[in-house]
Amino acid sequence: MSDDRIDRRQVLARLGALAAAPPARRAVARARRQVDEARFAWGVASFDPTADGVLLWTRTDPAAGDAELRWAVAADPDLTEVVAEGTVAATAATDHCATVEVSGLPAGGVWWYRFEDADGARSPTGRTRTLPAGAVDRLRIATVSCSRFRDGRFAVYRCLADREVDLVVHLGDYVYEDGEAGVRAHDPPERLTTLTHYRRRYAQHRADPDLQALHAAHPMVAVWDDHEVADNAWRDGAAGHDDARDGPWADRLAAAMRAHEEWVPGRTRRRGDGGVDAWRAVAIGELAELLVLDTRRQRDRQATTPADLAAPGRQLLGNEQRAWLTERLRRPDRPPWVLLANQVMLHPLRVPMPSAALAEQVTRAGFLVVEGEALNPDQWDGYPREREALVAAAGDAGGVVVLTGDVHSSWAWEGPGTTADGEPAMVELVTPSVSSRPFSQRLPLPAGTVEALLRGLDPSLSHVELSRHGYVVVDLGPEELQAEWWYVEPDDPSTQAFGTARRTPRAAPMHLVEVAEPRPDPVPTTTTTAATTTTAGPAPGTPAEDGGGTGDGAGPWPVLGGVGALVAAGAGAAVALRRRRGP
Repeated sequence: MSDDRIDRRQVLARLGALAAAPPARRAVARARRQVDEARFAWGVASFDPTADGVLLWTRTDPAAGDAELRWAVAADPDLTEVVAEGTVAATAATDHCATVEVSGLPAGGVWWYRFEDADGARSPTGRTRTLPAGAVDRLRIATVSCSRFRDGRFAVYRCLADREVDLVVHLGDYVYEDGEAGVRAHDPPERLTTLTHYRRRYAQHRADPDLQALHAAHPMVAVWDDHEVADNAWRDGAAGHDDARDGPWADRLAAAMRAHEEWVPGRTRRRGDGGVDAWRAVAIGELAELLVLDTRRQRDRQATTPADLAAPGRQLLGNEQRAWLTERLRRPDRPPWVLLANQVMLHPLRVPMPSAALAEQVTRAGFLVVEGEALNPDQWDGYPREREALVAAAGDAGGVVVLTGDVHSSWAWEGPGTTADGEPAMVELVTPSVSSRPFSQRLPLPAGTVEALLRGLDPSLSHVELSRHGYVVVDLGPEELQAEWWYVEPDDPSTQAFGTARRTPRAAPMHLVEVAEPRPDPVPTTTTTAATTTTAGPAPGTPAEDGGGTGDGAGPWPVLGGVGALVAAGAGAAVALRRRRGP
């Protein structure tokens, strides 16, 4: 990873010099550069932004051999006002992926970037952001998870690319390790066990135009879950892993982590034993802190009997991560909001089994039946003492919002846990899958029947939807938070709808209150791709005088056609969470 730094005085001086450069000279320089779709077939991406920097990524064609790339970051979409630049290598040692750490950028800015090789061939242009510093009036975070290539199009990614958000948080299962065929064939067409396998699967995903559009439009913070290695992975193995067939677990895990770091880089830390710690904190000015958890790599094996649940010392986070998380939650200068990027559902969920036959059926599906109730031992339900420690660390301060993926469905919970006054200690917002098979397809009963049953079981459950793909937008301000579930039809991504039920938080008591309307996206003055520049129309959720833009899908940031008209006509109801600080 290259580390070319530039301080703010250099940025300002360079901007001033470029402003005086003759426009004709800049136009001639741009004309000599052409986007090479073969050379940069996997596009560009940015990861783990801070208040003064970001990680930039691309990959070059392995057939062309190792390459020295020049990168540039600019304040304008034509890259004439360059504020930082440098070089980085793309070699076979990193699967020809190149990641560069850029620092010294002003906070809260929108930046454009690209890469060029020694022959002048250039990558597509990407857009990224630095996070704000100091006081923050508004920040928009989108969450996604579970994108199985074989299950269908990445229409959710395309729709999210068209939104205006400051950051995308991927909560895990960016790729899947299975080799089964489906709507689309996996590459390689076999289970992933080696470094070559994992690299090929990431390359297949990143060649997808919808995922490329997402990465070209927004910076991402990503953390792995189990399928980046193997289903239901734990510290020393996985449910379906067999050393005799798949090779030693340590080798498979190392290969999977290496490929992930090459293709989805982050500000992670290498341990002395060669492993990687993915848990980390992301500061968002004085407004919030995003705490990225790793609930997979340090956990004990999933419980298989009721006795396992009560076993002392069972861990999900591991001692070091738990101590770090406790310190961040309890520190006296904690910002008003703490967002936990969490892979598996935190809130307790136990479903009564009305018959022995149904209990046997759900047991075969991997659930654990305890005293006539089914629970998922891969979630925090399988590690109740670890959950108790987290709730205790959260304390009575409020403002803890858990962002969860994994279960291919949408949920909004009050809790888990209560304060000393008996109020919810936190809230949990669960995002549906990008393309992976919805949870409803695993159920023995119709989804609507199960949703009604779940709502009746627990009054802290404010929203549940088990059948649709989509994403969540969390709109954060000093006084309140609002979250919206947006559902996407894979075969027609130009149409989005909101969810159909809601509630949300309120101050030290973290109650959920219902809201009626989505919040409009901020409208940029221009939107840009490497090939076109167009004036932006109304943002999703904003009724337009003419019924909305046309949204032809070209490039990362076109306005979605028909969404404004959809909302104006009342075809969807906003699913949102709002939390007020104070009485």
